[in-house]
Amino acid sequence: MSSEEIFRRASYGPSSPVVGERGARTRQRIVDVTLELFAARSFHETSVDDIAKAAGISRATLYQYFGSKDEIFIELMEECGSALMRVVRRLGPLGADPQGFDNLHWWLGEWAWVYDKYATMFAQWAHVDSAETSLKPMINKFVDAYAARVTGRLESSGVEGLELSHAAAALEALVTRFNYLRHSPVTAGLDQDALLDGLAVVVQLVLFPGTPAQALASLELESGETARQALPETLPRARADRFDDLSPRARRTVEELIDAACRIFAVRGYHAANIDVVVAEAGFARGTFYKYFRDKLDLLTAVAETACEDLVEVFARFADIRPGPDAPTALRTWLRAYLPVHKRYLGVIRVWTERQPEDPTLTSLSIQVSHALEAALATVLGHLERPYPVDIKAAVLLLHVMLEQVPVAVPEGARGASEDEVIEIVALFVERGLLNGTPVSRRRAGASTAKKSA
Repeated sequence: MSSEEIFRRASYGPSSPVVGERGARTRQRIVDVTLELFAARSFHETSVDDIAKAAGISRATLYQYFGSKDEIFIELMEECGSALMRVVRRLGPLGADPQGFDNLHWWLGEWAWVYDKYATMFAQWAHVDSAETSLKPMINKFVDAYAARVTGRLESSGVEGLELSHAAAALEALVTRFNYLRHSPVTAGLDQDALLDGLAVVVQLVLFPGTPAQALASLELESGETARQALPETLPRARADRFDDLSPRARRTVEELIDAACRIFAVRGYHAANIDVVVAEAGFARGTFYKYFRDKLDLLTAVAETACEDLVEVFARFADIRPGPDAPTALRTWLRAYLPVHKRYLGVIRVWTERQPEDPTLTSLSIQVSHALEAALATVLGHLERPYPVDIKAAVLLLHVMLEQVPVAVPEGARGASEDEVIEIVALFVERGLLNGTPVSRRRAGASTAKKSA
């Protein structure tokens, strides 16, 4: 009999009448050490045996309280999810006036406070939120309930011009991921209060694009540098040098393995994927894989190299968007070109954002992509006069999250969405939140250029 095939009685739930005071302490100890292990090793790298050992109990005893590692995760998720629900229930009316903005700012601040309190849990939540995990239905259930609550608040506050259920799903994904990044090395050295203030301004403008600038005066924000930045002079190679000398047939095999990996990583996530699934998807034998790649991480690196080149190229085209009457069409045309790239490389984009796994080459590639996005947005903002302050670091962070999360969150919401609806909600978030202003006059732009040259 394998270690998995052990006899299990019905688990003792948190309110079980037979668990007793001692059992309640044991159950809480299991939950506490699991959270500590998730923080130290991540959900994927923590086993039931690890949890039992850390709690000082046997594997069989652990199964008296929880049927699996997933069940412990669900209990932790319900705890932090309940805290978020309490905050949104206390949210006051929103609007394009100082009181409405203060209510929004309070809500986002309380949301951040809950996130900070349960940061480890939210991080693991992000790591398991892929299409084929056993936890996905539970995650979707909470996300849909929360989005429904937010939708009601947006409706009662008179938000116009947005499909409210889509806006609520997008808003939830945007704020949650933004808070995730506040706890990542990406925001190291940045003022956390300023980041949250920047988030509040952008969300306010998304919901109420006509908000007068004086309604935000209480924040006393200062605009960060938004001058144009040069795009990278050289692009990363799509393939590692080791593929250059391959025959055309061998290169096609490598391409097919990379294509299969893109599909599997996007659906399952990197950690839940394995080589057997990838080679089966590609239609090859396992031995064929090892002719070209050392292991799964080596394959991920090859995918990331290709993703880096394609994303840098597509972000360079974003930099061509100019504020003005043609901007709405240009932005939606760009999004229609971006979405297939996002869909193809979703798995590696998540790896870059979550830094799971940690790898110097992967980090270097993600930095190139981030710099390309920052340079593109700075270029567009350089042609825009905004009555609202914007720090380029916060703006790039928010644009990154919009482009990564909204195309996934809106279709997965309770009401779903077509590709056209996804494009529209992303475009409106970008237009209202980040590109809210008027084009710089040609005369002023020329003077600015001359001043910089001097």
